[in-house]
Amino acid sequence: MQNIIKILLLICITTIVLNAQELKKSKYDINQCIKIEYTKEDIKKYKELIQEGELQGYSCAGIYYARQGNFDEAINYFNKGKEKGSIEAYAQLGSLYLSFLHNENKAVKNFKVAANAKHGKSAHNLGVYYYKNFKYDEAYKWFMKSYETGDLNSLLSIGLMYDQQKKYTEAIKIYKKVGELGEPEGYRSLGILFIKNKDVKNDKEGIKYLKKCYEMGYGLCAGGLGTYYEENKKDYKKAEDWYKKGFELKNVESTSRLGLLYEEILKNYDKAIYWYAKGFNEVKCIDCAFNLAMLYNINKKDYKKAEEWYKKAANFKDIGAMYNLGYMFEYDLENKINAIIWYKKAAKLGHKKAIMKLKELGVSYE
Repeated sequence: MQNIIKILLLICITTIVLNAQELKKSKYDINQCIKIEYTKEDIKKYKELIQEGELQGYSCAGIYYARQGNFDEAINYFNKGKEKGSIEAYAQLGSLYLSFLHNENKAVKNFKVAANAKHGKSAHNLGVYYYKNFKYDEAYKWFMKSYETGDLNSLLSIGLMYDQQKKYTEAIKIYKKVGELGEPEGYRSLGILFIKNKDVKNDKEGIKYLKKCYEMGYGLCAGGLGTYYEENKKDYKKAEDWYKKGFELKNVESTSRLGLLYEEILKNYDKAIYWYAKGFNEVKCIDCAFNLAMLYNINKKDYKKAEEWYKKAANFKDIGAMYNLGYMFEYDLENKINAIIWYKKAAKLGHKKAIMKLKELGVSYE
């Protein structure tokens, strides 16, 4: 009997200790630790953060090792962060299990701890997970938890969920609310719904909401209006005007479509060249560089200029530009050495046609 009492007391004490662990947020911005490329100085800095008592140091180190493909070490640091009560460590470990290790059960378990401690992104990730698994009530619950932390994207996701389920009355209500709360994507989604969905089609309403979105400074909606006038009304002057408004707001899609309008429909190559170049130079429109290279390659037969613009796009990892350079060198310039060089660059990034071309040429891309 005494042994049973001792065991029960031990269980109670352990439970109290576990419940006493306070989960903590840090003011240190985790985004400082998310980079495209890392150096050894970065991990040194993250370990110094840990020594200084900064909770985010554990998550920063974990992210660093995860990006290096060292998942065991990443898990080690995230778990150390969890032991210290770091909410972010739970969230990042959930992301690691979901995106890299494909262990959904462990991902959900960690996300739930973070989400219940008001980590918005974790709650949003749970919403996405349950939505993909057709558990709409659960998805709604977690999207709402994320929204309650101030994440309007989660409220928008609820609208998209209703939209895809053909619950249009609910979707419209949510989209309007998102727009009214200051997120232009709500009005954009509403505009697209009214213009493209035959069940609720109302072009006048669609245009109204795309204009509301544009007036909030969202260039993508100017592009949407341009596309509407180009494709639905064949009113190329209005399309041109709206694409230019999108460009003024630094919108890449508007600028690319303006160049394509001049090139493919109006057959005004000089204006197409002007806007493609302007788009690349002023709004970093990589598609503009690629399209300009294609124009020089196919329409102008100016291979020197085509090479120049393909290379500009290739510098931004555009594998289509790399492949086209190889193709141009092989067939237009009959330069197989350079063709192989560019096919290899595209193949290493997974371009299937480039891989086939190298096989045809009897060359390995490894």
